Amino acid sequence: MGLPERSFVSLVVAHAAAGLMLLAGSVPATAQSGLGAVVCVGSELATPRTPEPGRRFGWEGVAVVYRSDAAAAYRVGVRLDDREAEERALLSELNDHAETSCVWSNPGDRHVVIISYNGTIGLDPTPDPDAPRFRAYAVGYGETAETAETNATTANGRFATYYDGSGYEVLVRESWGDGESGGAPGTPVLPPGQVFRDCAVCPQMVVVPAGTFTMGSPASEEFRGEEEGPQHSVTIGAPFAVGVYEVTFAEWDACVRAGGCGYTPADHRWGRGRRPVINVSWQDAQAYVSWLSGQTGQRYRLLSEAEWEYAARAGTVTSRYWGESVSDQCRYANGANGSNDSPLCHDGHGNTAPVGSLAPNAFGLYDVLGNVSEWTQDCWNDSYSGAPTDGRARESGDCGRRALRGGSWDINPWFLRSANRFRNTPASRAIYYGFRVARTLN
Repeated sequence: MGLPERSFVSLVVAHAAAGLMLLAGSVPATAQSGLGAVVCVGSELATPRTPEPGRRFGWEGVAVVYRSDAAAAYRVGVRLDDREAEERALLSELNDHAETSCVWSNPGDRHVVIISYNGTIGLDPTPDPDAPRFRAYAVGYGETAETAETNATTANGRFATYYDGSGYEVLVRESWGDGESGGAPGTPVLPPGQVFRDCAVCPQMVVVPAGTFTMGSPASEEFRGEEEGPQHSVTIGAPFAVGVYEVTFAEWDACVRAGGCGYTPADHRWGRGRRPVINVSWQDAQAYVSWLSGQTGQRYRLLSEAEWEYAARAGTVTSRYWGESVSDQCRYANGANGSNDSPLCHDGHGNTAPVGSLAPNAFGLYDVLGNVSEWTQDCWNDSYSGAPTDGRARESGDCGRRALRGGSWDINPWFLRSANRFRNTPASRAIYYGFRVARTLN
């Protein structure tokens, strides 16, 4: 039986005592010595393992699994007939170190909210300071997002029992179905701004809205090159998803371990983990998105140049997404900080910075300018004459060179501009080169 498209998110928790790494793009967690297993405390924790038709539980909704001290994962729009297959897939993606699913929605629900307690809880309230403490999630469903959050919090008996007043964070808001039949499975509704992750080791993504923008730079823009024109209008006809961050070493190394990427790039002792992967070519990036697509059943790819500039500008028309000033660079972009004699600012990074170290643009994207130059899908062309106006990649011209965008940690700030373009051969690897992924949503 074919499965409908659906979204998958991994929520990651760090265990301080065990020294587990907080993975790139994961949800921040309170790491405490002695933190025990992650506990799902949704109001439907008693869901029977094999639901029966007509019962309160077991309808289309969200399967939640969790791994001790490591991760919780969910998938929306799962049909009852597909439950066991989906659970096996989730368990496999979490390396089989997970409990079975614990929460499912009711008939008519089409919204889910997952929260995380800011503090830790004990399964049985006790004054004993040495009693096991747990990081906990609560899950709620409803016909509206507001009802779902209420059901995850104040209407949840377990929340009332264990809540210590330290607050909670909403980790996930999602909906599915067609709005008329409520729980009917299908492609999840992913509104612009929705952040999601398709697997435990997948990049964190955000939905970018459709829209129209002017691509390229005006003749008056300082330090522009002829290859940045002529300016032309481009319409992005449908929302698409973009990596919140540049692909990290942690994400690349997961592909290597799984056999999808056959090359381990050097990090020059700058660090791996949350730093953007470097020394990767356009061909390497293609291998990664091919592996990611196979892992998730979704269409991952590189951004087109037009998509990249649209996402970088995020509604702005200035030369940089924070404005015109180069002196504000260090708040938003990790680039060269000016000359030794006349530094413009100090961003604190002499080479690559861990992704997300600086401020994002209006679409919630980090490091779009600076850090690493990002490969795009397009063949190189010296101008935009004849370029597509619908956001598609330009697969004609000099395909022996491919376009890079965004500049890197070593680029002069005057050239860290939304319209600036670079190019190199598809096999080129350099300490300045990395990439960001896109995902088609329809």
